[in-house]
Amino acid sequence: MSIASILSFTVIKFCKELGGFLNKSNIFVEVKPSIIMRNLKSFAVASLSIVLLSSCGGGETQAEDKGITDSVAQVAKDTTPVTVDDVAKFKFDFALANIPSPAASIDELSKWGIDYDQSLMNDPKKGKNYSSEFSKAVNLGIYNIDMCYAIVNERGEDVLKYMKTVLITSDALGLKGAVDQMIGKRAEKNLASKDSLLQILDEILIKSDSYLRTNERLYTASTVFSGGWLESLYLACKITDKATDEAVKAKGRKHLWDQRFHLGNLVTVMDDHKDKKEAQDMNSEFRAIHKEINNVKKPEDMTAAKFKSISEKIYALRTKLTM
Repeated sequence: MSIASILSFTVIKFCKELGGFLNKSNIFVEVKPSIIMRNLKSFAVASLSIVLLSSCGGGETQAEDKGITDSVAQVAKDTTPVTVDDVAKFKFDFALANIPSPAASIDELSKWGIDYDQSLMNDPKKGKNYSSEFSKAVNLGIYNIDMCYAIVNERGEDVLKYMKTVLITSDALGLKGAVDQMIGKRAEKNLASKDSLLQILDEILIKSDSYLRTNERLYTASTVFSGGWLESLYLACKITDKATDEAVKAKGRKHLWDQRFHLGNLVTVMDDHKDKKEAQDMNSEFRAIHKEINNVKKPEDMTAAKFKSISEKIYALRTKLTM
């Protein structure tokens, strides 16, 4: 089942609610922002479900809507031989189990009272510039978190833009089999529910054992997660910089200090991909950031000057990866 078919089928259910329409090329136009705002939660779940369902794969494109609806829940069986290194897989699973959800972190940031800033996000138009496996994967993670940032701040038009970029990038990476049947069914079931939105977002790539059958796929998943983690921390630091309330700034400094454990786990995961130069270049910068955070022994010792020094390294790395 093609991404276009899924996109058409799912979005058409929301066209009237959103005040727009699908033209003859199945392109949704003239969305009313005020109506998007009122329906954002349901629309966001639908948008995310498109990403999930397109990742699930399926049969050939059906000519009729009935064929599309019948095949939404179908998941193509992945026959790739399982050759993934057990130790590397264990490290990956352990790291993810001990790293807080980047999507949940973004949800928390939305409660800090800092205005939404679209300029902080990676421009979706740059997606076409990423040609290597590494750049596509790391920026897929970044775009996932940017979409989440738009979702929790109820910015429907930006959700549309990032949803499209996530779809295209996922397809370019060959991730149609990234989500197992359980998640696919949950996505279909939650099309009209706001419950489990952020949880499902987290599970797009990182919870599918059926996908992680080879070391190459494990590398891709690790890189995507690295991009998502970096973007969530980048946004947290930028939002802290924008804050004028000292209590919010203190919260941001503690959030950065808390990352010392999680970044250490991430560095360990990426160490298993020593044959990937781009990943190791990124990991060496992760290691330098981790060392500097780790040198701060208590959260109250994370001064404004230390925060600035560390956050500038995060900004520089993020700029390098999104060029």
